[in-house]
Amino acid sequence: MGNCRISACMVLYHSGEEAMRALECLEKSTVPVDVHIVDNSPETGDQMKISWRFPGVHIHQSKKNLGFGRGNNLVLPELDSDYHLLINPDVTFEPDLLARMMDYMDRHRDAVILTPRVFNADGSEQFLPKKQPTVRYLAGGFFEKLGTAFARLRQEYTMADKTITRPVQVEFATGCFLLIRTEAFRRLGGFDERFFLYQEDSDLSRRASSIGTIIYHPDMHITHEWARENVRTLKGTCRQLVSVVKYFAKWGLKW
Repeated sequence: MGNCRISACMVLYHSGEEAMRALECLEKSTVPVDVHIVDNSPETGDQMKISWRFPGVHIHQSKKNLGFGRGNNLVLPELDSDYHLLINPDVTFEPDLLARMMDYMDRHRDAVILTPRVFNADGSEQFLPKKQPTVRYLAGGFFEKLGTAFARLRQEYTMADKTITRPVQVEFATGCFLLIRTEAFRRLGGFDERFFLYQEDSDLSRRASSIGTIIYHPDMHITHEWARENVRTLKGTCRQLVSVVKYFAKWGLKW
């Protein structure tokens, strides 16, 4: 699967079965994709199942859970592509999507990252952040079910309060599905590995904005089986809070 214009990396943690559908989407893409898998859960044996079903995929087996950012960085030295896709194992998309995204990036050289519209499995829209994190925006995400004020902050953070019908520049691109110029990803040094999980995409987006634009394209879309562990479980909430502290320590506190 070498000599591809686009590469992709998927980091797994006890998600091998879930990843099969995402890998099938990559396999069915109308453009060839050089696919890398980083398996952070060696005890599951998922790498053997994937190797059998998708023999062209490069599998990188870690001895422990490296986290999302460090896992993605593991493949950075091996990339030989124009564009690099970061994709979660719980994502599916249409066969022509990557070709359309690459075509847009080819025609808009100032764009360093392209991020799509995201839907839930039931067809409803999944509104994800499009602005830089602030204390009030993150509070809105944590407590949006507690009242109108928090829900309004979440809408502002995700730009759900706006009708977006054409590509627009945004400040944040979700790490669940992100197309970045490979040269730019390499120039940025990949993810900041101080973020084990959560906010690593916020940090990457902020750094990427210094060398180009981040574009949200509403006519390009994916389906994301979003668990929202960061607000659903105590472990996820604690990890999110640790990452938030690290983010504001790096970039400064902003209300």
